Amino acid sequence: MGTQAPEAAQRGAQDGSKAVAELLDDYPAVRDGQWLYLVIPRSMHAIRVPADQEAAAPWRQVLADYPSLRDSRLYRRQPDPWGVTLVVGHRCNLSCVYCFSEVGHSTASLEADRMLAIVDHTLERRPGPQNKLFGVNFFGGEPTLAISDIEKVVEHTERACAAKNVTPYFTMVTNGTAPLPVLQYLVDHRFTLTVSMDAAPERQGEQRIYGKRHNVGQTMDTIRFLAEAGVPYRVRSTVTGETVHHMGETVGFFADLGANFVHFEPVGPVGTTTPGRLSRYSEPSAEDYAENLLRAMDVARGIDASVFSYAFQHLLSSPPRSYCGPMSSGDSYHVLNATGELIMCPEMQDPARNKQYGHNVGQATDRNVVFVDLLRKDQIGQAALPSQHQSCQTCYARDICDSGCPSRNIQATGSLTKLDRYSCAVAKRVCADVLRRLAVETFRSVEPTAEPLVKPIALPRELCSVPLVGSAIGILQRARVVFALTGERLDPAVDTEIARLTRLGATL
Repeated sequence: MGTQAPEAAQRGAQDGSKAVAELLDDYPAVRDGQWLYLVIPRSMHAIRVPADQEAAAPWRQVLADYPSLRDSRLYRRQPDPWGVTLVVGHRCNLSCVYCFSEVGHSTASLEADRMLAIVDHTLERRPGPQNKLFGVNFFGGEPTLAISDIEKVVEHTERACAAKNVTPYFTMVTNGTAPLPVLQYLVDHRFTLTVSMDAAPERQGEQRIYGKRHNVGQTMDTIRFLAEAGVPYRVRSTVTGETVHHMGETVGFFADLGANFVHFEPVGPVGTTTPGRLSRYSEPSAEDYAENLLRAMDVARGIDASVFSYAFQHLLSSPPRSYCGPMSSGDSYHVLNATGELIMCPEMQDPARNKQYGHNVGQATDRNVVFVDLLRKDQIGQAALPSQHQSCQTCYARDICDSGCPSRNIQATGSLTKLDRYSCAVAKRVCADVLRRLAVETFRSVEPTAEPLVKPIALPRELCSVPLVGSAIGILQRARVVFALTGERLDPAVDTEIARLTRLGATL
């Protein structure tokens, strides 16, 4: 499959011109050839009208006939997050040139008792009866270096959740160098893993520096192992100026290893990533990153893989209540740093920076006591709301990128209420093309007509990652119920798309 990737990337680059998007009547719209599309991802429907009829705004009658689309009643807000992220240590067995962690600056590690204390504290603060799952995410550094402590946390969490009749789920971000017995333990306990690997070996080895006992082959073996085990996982690739032009090739390379879900993000100036260390491996330009991300999508489409990025992370999901998903305000989700401090984001691990930003919001003490400054958490969350960014209110991408990553915003501008212009430029380019992909796929086999037409969105294969497939199925299933109650006509394509995505989801 990987040998097809360069050819597929070339085809994708030649197939279409740059997408043009805008807001029309407060809905995202995209132009493609003779058609104008209004795309409403959170209702999983799109409207097609001939572009030469734009002045008459024929979509308004369609929205009048389908009030559920207009009012977004098909859309269901996700339950408030419930769980913890544990930065188990700043240590790592690699020395990556761009690491956001405190590797090389700190050897701090969390004692198991502190981790258990924050788990117990948070488990007692279930945000509502709809919350059936309690999540524990292990982060680092490299978390598997503390596997004995992780085992204690897992066993304790499983017992505590069983007593409360809720289900625990475990996730981890790892560099994939753990020995086989550790990997088998993670699989046996149903971990969902994010394996951090950037590119093919010749590029990976230049920017992710392994010690004497490790080489890139171990991470490749881990990906193969997870693929054969049939467990959910993704590969997370950090893109630098050195690798940005190889993103399409990277998708094909990972597909050959068995990974059909690749999460790309550009390197950012955090943690040990300083200008000196990035003298060669610099942040790619926003234009280069966006264009090559779209080329990677074209490759993914040709080999039945999917691509994900923060640029369109909220395409089909509810806007977060505050800071961002798991790190929202309130007492139902916490991030515990390796230093024992509660912080707002696991990628902001430097205690000095968190103090500078006022983002230390509590502590798990060495006496197993948890203190949380809920007022401060709420203040930070309110400052990070997308509504604080006035320039976003008239942007077609506002509900898709959701004003970008708050951590990147504050590190780039020094303020949560100022946008990171780099991320904004990426999102505007990528989101316009994502809207075009949704529209083209939805109407691919629909006969041309002079009348405005509404159809349920068909999610293109390159966007069929686990998060988006699950959200799409939920919205379409709700459409069946709401349309039945309101008397709006249900397009048979709704059932067809639910069935397709359900089959596909079983293989992801």
